Amino acid sequence: MNIEKQFLKTIKKYNMVKEGDKVIVGVSGGPDSVCLLHLFNKFCGQLGILLYVAHLDHMFRGKESEEDARFVETLCHNWNIPFFSDKVDVPAYAKNFGLSPEDAARRVRYDFFLQVKKQINAHKIATGHNQNDHEETILMNILRGTGLDGLVGIDPVRESFIRPLIEIPRAEIEKYIEQEGIPFRIDATNLTTDYFRNSLRLELIPIIRKKYCPHFGQSLRRLSEITKRDLAFLKQETERAKANTVRYHSEKVIIDIGEFLKQHEAIKYRLVRAAVEKLSGDVKDFEIRHAELLVDFIEKAPTGSRIDLPKNLQGIKEYDITILSKASFDEGPEYHYVLKVPGEISIKEIGINVKAYIKPKEEIKITADANIARLDFDKVDSSLIIRNRFPGDRFKPLGGKGFKKLKDFFIDEKVPRLKRDQVPIVESKGNIVWVGGMRIDDRYKVTGETKRVLVMEMRKI
Repeated sequence: MNIEKQFLKTIKKYNMVKEGDKVIVGVSGGPDSVCLLHLFNKFCGQLGILLYVAHLDHMFRGKESEEDARFVETLCHNWNIPFFSDKVDVPAYAKNFGLSPEDAARRVRYDFFLQVKKQINAHKIATGHNQNDHEETILMNILRGTGLDGLVGIDPVRESFIRPLIEIPRAEIEKYIEQEGIPFRIDATNLTTDYFRNSLRLELIPIIRKKYCPHFGQSLRRLSEITKRDLAFLKQETERAKANTVRYHSEKVIIDIGEFLKQHEAIKYRLVRAAVEKLSGDVKDFEIRHAELLVDFIEKAPTGSRIDLPKNLQGIKEYDITILSKASFDEGPEYHYVLKVPGEISIKEIGINVKAYIKPKEEIKITADANIARLDFDKVDSSLIIRNRFPGDRFKPLGGKGFKKLKDFFIDEKVPRLKRDQVPIVESKGNIVWVGGMRIDDRYKVTGETKRVLVMEMRKI
């Protein structure tokens, strides 16, 4: 393979750069990135571009990492290319955010590249991913349980990132830089099987090629191309569905439930992922299980229900729409009233009027009206507190087997989350005596020993 011709062919094929572009080359010091820099430096005049180099010290290997940075800086000085560098404690970052070393390094590195891009107003960022990296990524994604998108592997172009070596095998790159006498650094961590990608590269893939499929890399690349073709159709159909199903706003996405239900299952999942990406900028950490929960929520959850999602998103179900939002949905207003018995009070925050009076037990007529409560007056205080719910509230529901958290009671009764703040809580001597309009506490029920009955009536204003 003529690497120089393939390099230029790939750039032209995917329209990676145009004349006048400022191109940042991410250079670690290893053979791939140094080869990439050499090729760009050789052909930058022909391509009509300006070159810059960005190097990040991940602080994985102490002194060796520092020597890598000095090597790349010296290389840039010798080739007269502007050099940008930084160092980040990636092991600490990985620990703080619960990430693998590989994932943490990738996130930090790409953030650094984007910072440099913004600093110099660059157009493209070139990375040294080769054909083997592409194949390994597909296999990694398969083993992790990917969807169709993961079968694409590494895109030659994604947003401002370009990969001009993506169609060149690693062995050809190593052969080329040896022939050209180009210096490079060896990262010892690439020779250990402690990391997932290295283990695939050094152990699994050689076994598959030797025992099962000599053309394994070619098979993976063919899978990628077939997937790209099918995904193009799915994306087209998703865009059509969006027109009638989804409305985008700055802080929220509104999904028409009726239109959503008409869609094919595959489109539904793509619609919810697109909604999350619109609000958050990406779908990292939004896994298939989260998409399943959201689709199920849109289709089956009762009106007024809410759902908490990754990436600090929330969803709420209305009558015919589901709203996804970056901002928190407002909880109900706080209120705290004292009701003297007998007496009457209006709770303007929830539009409820509460009346309390005392009657002899003999005069009580039992009805099925849930908005009327009857309690043993001698067990409660003559001043009642009426308030909204608090975290940790618990009571002993009438007819139940024991104490229950108010939250669990609401869940069992299938009370939508937004409606829970509309339920007034009646308290006496620090205990809940009535969950307004729903259930009294068993300890305060009218019994054969009751003499005076406290009657409470709750009506909308």
